[in-house]
Amino acid sequence: MGDSRDVMNSYVTRDLRKMFSPDEGWNIERQPECGGASFEYVVSRKRFGKTAYYPVDVSMEAAVSAEKACMIQQQCEAAREAGVAIEPLMLFVPTGADVTAAPADIMIKYLKVLKVEDGQVIWWKKALPAE
Repeated sequence: MGDSRDVMNSYVTRDLRKMFSPDEGWNIERQPECGGASFEYVVSRKRFGKTAYYPVDVSMEAAVSAEKACMIQQQCEAAREAGVAIEPLMLFVPTGADVTAAPADIMIKYLKVLKVEDGQVIWWKKALPAE
């Protein structure tokens, strides 16, 4: 059996497949090497001779810390310096997480199965309204 992180990753993969359909040529890779940087996921698709790379990271915290934001920026810069043309990073966080420390160019996606309540991350079984 897996741990809670494995379960959470299955929800992230499910959400990525909804946004980036494999039927349309999108590839979702878990922890691949991306120009010297390592992301939780990289979604890619080759089209018209160019490959689009969308790095994805996951934060299970109630708030995105300044250290996490700095680490994310460094990973993106390392990939760009290595010549990998990456699109804006996506960051999956629990619903209600404090994302004020996250850089403005990061796309924030909320995991509807996790919720921040009283400063704690909890599993949320009820369906939350779509964002």
